[in-house]
Amino acid sequence: MNYSSVPALSGKKEITKIVAVSSDKILPADAAQAVYSSGYFVTLKETCYGLVLTGTPENVNAVIDIVRNLDKNHIFVKDRGFPTGDPRRCRATRNGGQRPGFYTLHEEISKMGIIGEALDNYDAKVKKTDAEWVNRPSSFVLEDYINREFGKSELKTAPVKKTAQVKKASASEKAVPVKKEAAPKKTAAPAKKAATKKTAASAKKAATKKTAVPAKKAAAKKTAAPAKKEATPKKMAAPKK
Repeated sequence: MNYSSVPALSGKKEITKIVAVSSDKILPADAAQAVYSSGYFVTLKETCYGLVLTGTPENVNAVIDIVRNLDKNHIFVKDRGFPTGDPRRCRATRNGGQRPGFYTLHEEISKMGIIGEALDNYDAKVKKTDAEWVNRPSSFVLEDYINREFGKSELKTAPVKKTAQVKKASASEKAVPVKKEAAPKKTAAPAKKAATKKTAASAKKAATKKTAVPAKKAAAKKTAAPAKKEATPKKMAAPKK
């Protein structure tokens, strides 16, 4: 049942307020149950962050006091310009999506825990301490520091030089291993050729020595044989008487 037209029948003005619950003890369901049991005539909508109440100012404010008494330092109230179920803000008539102003409300609710803790400390009369703020340098101080360290003329060229040096270094690093790997291959090939040449030369010399020795022996035998034959002439036969 829609109760938004009831206040209009009585000729009284209606208001809408958001009740944001940021408590470790109370949930939005607990706050809604307190509204139901209050007996005041208001329109209630329970949400993930709290409640949305619409009704006459007297009824809404009376219900808010009851809800805030559950955990006054962690339940906060905010005015809303549109009543509950208004088609200009209701997601049912806007094809879903986030309600306008939801992100702002979400950011505000995320800070309520710190505010509630501060209110608890205030009620407990905790001794105040000065907050330590970080001294951030101004833009003028940063500009002077940059000009002193790098200089205006080097601001644009320094990154380019650095990238060029990095490229040269990477290129040299990539080229060095290739040369080192290729060097042993080149030196190994002449070594193998020299070894084969030496072995071939020694083989040829051995072959020539082997062939020369039999040739000398054969030549010595041939020359020695005729000499022996000439040294021992044949006997002549004696003439017959």
